Amino acid sequence: MADRARTADGERGPDVDGDVARRCYRAVSESVDDGVFRLDADGRVVDVNDAFLERTGYDRDALVGGPLSTFVDDRGVDRFEREVVARREDDADGTIGLSIETADSDRLHLEIRTTVLTTDGEFRGTLNVVQSAREPAADRGDVPSLWETTESITSVIDEADVGVFVLDESFDVVWIDETAETFFGIDGSEVVGRSKRAVIDETIRDRVADPDAFAETVLATYDDNTYVERFECRITAGQSRRERWLEHRSKPIESGRYAGGRVELYYDVTDRKESERARRASERRFRSLVDAVEEYAIFMLDADGTVVSWNEGAERIKGYEPEEVIGEHVSLFYTSEDRDAGVPERNLTKARETGAVEDEGWRVRADGSTFWANATITAIREDGELQGYAKVTRDMTDRREREQKLQRERDLIERILQTSPVGIAVVNRDGSTSRANERMAELLDVSPEDVSEYGAGQRDMFDEAGDLLSIDQRPAGRVFESGEPLHDQEILIDPPGGQQRWLSINATPIADDEGTPEQVVVTATDITDLKELAERRKRELEEREKELAIVRLATNLLEPGDQPVDELLQELVEQLPRSFQYPSSTVARVSIGEHEATSDEYEPLDRSLTALTRTANGTLIAIDVGCLESAPTPDSDPFLPEEQELIDTLATLVKFHFERQEYVEELRAETRRLEQFAYAASHDLQEPLRMISSYLQLLERRYGDRLDDDGREFLGFAIDGAERMRSMIDGLLAYSRVETRGDPFETVDLDDVLDDVRADLEVRIVESNAEITADSLPRVEGDASQLRQVFQNLLDNAIEYSGDEPPRIHVSADGRDDEWVISVRDEGIGIDPDDAERIFDVFERLHTHDEHPGTGIGLALCERIVERHGGEIWIDAEPGEGTTVSFTLPAADE
Repeated sequence: MADRARTADGERGPDVDGDVARRCYRAVSESVDDGVFRLDADGRVVDVNDAFLERTGYDRDALVGGPLSTFVDDRGVDRFEREVVARREDDADGTIGLSIETADSDRLHLEIRTTVLTTDGEFRGTLNVVQSAREPAADRGDVPSLWETTESITSVIDEADVGVFVLDESFDVVWIDETAETFFGIDGSEVVGRSKRAVIDETIRDRVADPDAFAETVLATYDDNTYVERFECRITAGQSRRERWLEHRSKPIESGRYAGGRVELYYDVTDRKESERARRASERRFRSLVDAVEEYAIFMLDADGTVVSWNEGAERIKGYEPEEVIGEHVSLFYTSEDRDAGVPERNLTKARETGAVEDEGWRVRADGSTFWANATITAIREDGELQGYAKVTRDMTDRREREQKLQRERDLIERILQTSPVGIAVVNRDGSTSRANERMAELLDVSPEDVSEYGAGQRDMFDEAGDLLSIDQRPAGRVFESGEPLHDQEILIDPPGGQQRWLSINATPIADDEGTPEQVVVTATDITDLKELAERRKRELEEREKELAIVRLATNLLEPGDQPVDELLQELVEQLPRSFQYPSSTVARVSIGEHEATSDEYEPLDRSLTALTRTANGTLIAIDVGCLESAPTPDSDPFLPEEQELIDTLATLVKFHFERQEYVEELRAETRRLEQFAYAASHDLQEPLRMISSYLQLLERRYGDRLDDDGREFLGFAIDGAERMRSMIDGLLAYSRVETRGDPFETVDLDDVLDDVRADLEVRIVESNAEITADSLPRVEGDASQLRQVFQNLLDNAIEYSGDEPPRIHVSADGRDDEWVISVRDEGIGIDPDDAERIFDVFERLHTHDEHPGTGIGLALCERIVERHGGEIWIDAEPGEGTTVSFTLPAADE
């Protein structure tokens, strides 16, 4: 890893002894919340912190010394070991997702941040910080805690034996103790009396780890025997000695027998050196862990609150480089308002007095921006004396914003909940109410203060059939049972002393991770008014159905038209009571003019309904309906208001029926008179007209040569007028006989009809050079002779009004549902659209007789014939653009 936190002297971490270091580790560990466990090189648990034990439910003794598989399955162990191998190769930290089994056999899906621990390149194990797997560490409010070191840091020097050399003024060895012999693996008898220089060069120097430095330093004291020397050296292991660290202390001998010589003392400091090495390793692990936690600012303060260490998390969160902040007071990170209020000093004082303080507030970054911080300051003491503080800070800005947003959403939901027109409640599995809004309290007829105390069964509830619902049958109980939501269950709630209400209930489960409902959200809408409205509508519908039944009855009875009046009235009085509220107790009397019919038990009653009306011709229609004493409600009105409307409607229908019959009879009589008149008129006029025509022709034959030109012209006019009068009378006679003298309808092939007409008009077609084309024409239901008359009149008109060009005529047919549209199209002179209806009137002509001969009755006769066939006829035309005459005929049954 890159060089991270340093002291002011360039060294990483605080320059404190082992006891202070241990207290630093523990102070930092107590300041954070996440679980931590440490494994040795064999994968066995060395230590766990309290947060890990609390999260997993294990006892410390159940884990320490055991393998990772104690709380991770075999598959997870394999993944973890592969991850550790990769981390050792990459020399980097990493995160792996693991499923940890708790003491209760539950599973926690977590992320484990793993740091590989090494000493002098040797793999010593792993440090593992437990993080939630549900969101990135940068966004979480939790921070990896530091492992609490349990490294044994012993004192510097134990009471031990001292190896001694005594040298004379020539620096020959005059005495050596057994301890020195043991330390250097030499025999004193072989050394005493020899030059210490020779002993060093020949024996001792090769037994020291750094022989040149050792020899140079010791021999220098012999060259200048005026000063005290002190240094450390490491003795290597050999046949007669073991490896150990020695501290060399020597000074000149200034008096006595060996004055001018030198005494050399060697202290075994192996334990101290090992302790120092362990302390340095512990400090390296501590610094490695602190530097690995980038989500937290972790740094040390001295007793005055000055920054003495700085980790990468602090650099990332606060934006300061180590050299910018080490040596600065902790108040640098507080806002000016907090500094003016003495917050930094107050926090340090509280930590000093109570051991630790936790604080939240705005903190300032190096660039002047602020962030919301959670900071814990822990006092570090040795033998009761304050050494400094450990401070852990985490950036809570995102979490604070999320919490504020969540709070705003909660407030909004609360406002919606309380202002909702729908009752809302959360029901627990035991039937108690977790919470409910005021509307639900109102619907349950419970005060808002007491609604949280409401429990299942306190109110009677009924289904739509009126059956009392047990607790299990109620919406919440059904949802707890099925686990499925329930929609639109209608229940009637009957609070004691309160108003009954109809409620529409929806219920939705709130399930745990296994899908088992823990609570149910119930919503209730008051549908009492809707139910009452529906009931009214139901009654109205029933009355409308009764009225419709009467209408149908009247329609069915009156429709045939030829049923005798007495039979009609008898059916009415038999069926009319069925449409009343109490049919078995209802009797009726119906009279029309002199005709009357009554029910078997009918008699004038006090409790009765009457409807009176008259036809246009004054015929009285009376309907009287009575209720016998046997009706179920003798003391109340046995009739509904709608039933009076019922017989009024029936009376009106009967009136319409008989008025229609009267009108039809009048029309039929008038039609017969008109047909008789037309026939008589046309028949009676034929004889005198025939006499006039005969005498005019006789006059022309006998005396024509005696008349001058004017006389012959006048005589011609008279003869022509008589002929036209005869044609008009014939046409009028044919017009009047369309209904009375027509043949019965039968299937008619229009192709055959068109062929007959072409044959009849053959001379005219040839003379006019006319061209008549036609599509394949259908078979229809009709009078063949009358349809031939229609085709002949239309083709004759098309030829007549063709203009200067030879006539071009086309006949087509188009099927529409159960009828055919027949069209006769020409390319003649056309007509004005404004005259399209007028030309169907009898004797109506658009041209003079000199321009185009004719009687003006042809199209009127066509219209009368088409109407007899149940069709209609119309013209589409423009002047100079030709004319299309179309008419409909019923299709023949196949």
